[in-house]
This record gives sequence, structure tokens and C-alpha cells, in this order.
Amino acid sequence: MKPILNNNTETPYQPIKDRSKKVMTISVFAFFIGFALIIVLYPYILINFFTLTKIIIGFTVVGFIIPLKLYRKWFQFIKYEMILFNILGAGPLLTGLFLTFNLLFTSNAQTINYEIIGCKINGNSVDLELRSEIQHIDPKITNISDVDIEAFSKAKTIDITIADGIFGFKVIKNRTFKP
Repeated sequence: MKPILNNNTETPYQPIKDRSKKVMTISVFAFFIGFALIIVLYPYILINFFTLTKIIIGFTVVGFIIPLKLYRKWFQFIKYEMILFNILGAGPLLTGLFLTFNLLFTSNAQTINYEIIGCKINGNSVDLELRSEIQHIDPKITNISDVDIEAFSKAKTIDITIADGIFGFKVIKNRTFKP
């Protein structure tokens, strides 16, 4: 008699590796890095808070264009993890990088001289009152947080260098007090 061979050999169970925990941890770090870049660069770029919020939301929504099937294939995400990944990681980090590139790559730098009329000290910053031919001066130009008191006390004018960023937002490149 021939022995009966079992043709139904089953492969042992091997769980699928779940990479979603690592990716979610990276997205939390991206959240903090992105918001740190936004907070540090926001005073140097002439952009209002509403426009900045629209940019953050825009970069967050761009992540939702990628189908969930691809997120499942790449990271083994479910729908809620995809939402958290885009809100926490992609939106703030891409906005921070957007502001960084706008600050680093500039052109058409112009230096404008303003006469200092007066100033108000607010905690660690100084709000300057400037005389200008232009009626409206952006508050980011007049609010200076890193002030050299010695140079500031002797100053009668201030030279402010403003350049056009690569994405169209103006950037404050330099502020110099002149006696």
C-alpha cells in the first residue's frame, strides 16, 4: 500500500508587518517640526494669519487627494490614520517647508529708509512709530523683538531690506539702525 500524501500543505501563519505606528510617530514629530518652523519664520514673512491658515489647510487637503488604497499599500493605514497623518504631519510640515523656501530663495531686494518718530516698549519687543511716504506700514516691519538697545537708543532712522520670496510673499531680510 502506498502511503497517503497530503497535498494540502498549508503555509504557516505570518502576520503582516504594520508600519502605521512608525509612520504616525514620524507624523507627530513632523507636526512639531512644522509648527516650530511656522512660529520661527512667521515674523520675517509679510503674510497675514488668515493667509497662513489657508496655506496650512491647503497642504492638509492635498494629502487627501491620494487614494486610501495607496495609503493602505504603503503604510497599512485605515481611514482615521490617514486623516491624522494629513492633519498632524503633512499640513504643518509642508507649510513650514513652504515658508522656509520662501525665506531662503528671494530676489529683488529693496532697502527703504524710515525715520523713527517714536517707540513703545511691549515686554521683549519694541513697536516703532515710523514716518513714511507710504500710509500703511505692515505691523511686522514696525515690531522688532531682537533689539540691540545700544544701537536703538542712538538711532534716528532705520533701513529695512525687503525682498520678494520665491512663492510671492515679501520677506524682511535685514533691519539696520542708523544714527
